[in-house]
Amino acid sequence: MLQILTQASLCEADFNQKIDFVIEGFITKRMMTMVYADGGNGKSWLAFALAKYCAPRMKQVFYLDFDNPLSVLKERKVHELLIAPHANLHYVQRSKSPLPPFELLRTLAENATANQFENMIFFVDSLRDFADVNNEAKIGLVMNLLKDIREAGGTILILGHSNKDGRNYQGSNAIRNSLDNMYQLKKRELAEGVGVILEVRKERAAIVDKAFDIDPNTLDLEEVDLIEAQASEQDLEFVNQIKHVLVREGQVGKGDLLNAAGYAKDDKTARARLEKYDGIYWKSSKRHTRIFYQLS
Repeated sequence: MLQILTQASLCEADFNQKIDFVIEGFITKRMMTMVYADGGNGKSWLAFALAKYCAPRMKQVFYLDFDNPLSVLKERKVHELLIAPHANLHYVQRSKSPLPPFELLRTLAENATANQFENMIFFVDSLRDFADVNNEAKIGLVMNLLKDIREAGGTILILGHSNKDGRNYQGSNAIRNSLDNMYQLKKRELAEGVGVILEVRKERAAIVDKAFDIDPNTLDLEEVDLIEAQASEQDLEFVNQIKHVLVREGQVGKGDLLNAAGYAKDDKTARARLEKYDGIYWKSSKRHTRIFYQLS
């Protein structure tokens, strides 16, 4: 027994592992990340697009889908866009799984030795299909199995659901306590495609809020500017009007700038927006008691 313990003891080399990302500031390799949201907000679209993104960049991609029926996968062209083009992408769906979801994870975990799953990513869609998320003992067992896969080098992305009021994830504290990183996903309305904003809810690595656009016809993933993604239509209209004036006039005082853009000098909403995007789209400088603006 003592020999087993001494052989399993950490050494200096074990601490040389650096934090590495699949996507910088977002998906961390060899860590467990959960994305949660209400149904219909784009979780699966994001996961499909991420699976496609990972396929040429990682050794193996395993998508464990016990949520979506085959009819939905067919409608979303999962075979055409994900499975057929990528020999290293393995899509496991409920109808063809040789084992129930919990047993499937347990089998994987039993083989989680050394660096067995290095440079591999596992998508878990969705967590509540692998155990009762509100039962701390049962979901705790699932999270421990996922930890074993992680410790063997695996990268894990879990899809979860929001609770009834939509403010938090659905399930017990055992979920949060086991995760390395967690995001809440919010849908962003687009004229075409699927837009998502991801806000950090827990982090053990240098992850940050992100925004992506997803093309459902190709599953292409495009990172977009977070400030623009979070802006309302009124914000974007205001930004365009101010930028137009600054392009034409160069440097302009605050009151003259607002007037030239069609706003009153004492319009509190316009003044707040001017300050909100200062340092992003334009920069301000003070001369005596006056503030002047110019494009960044």
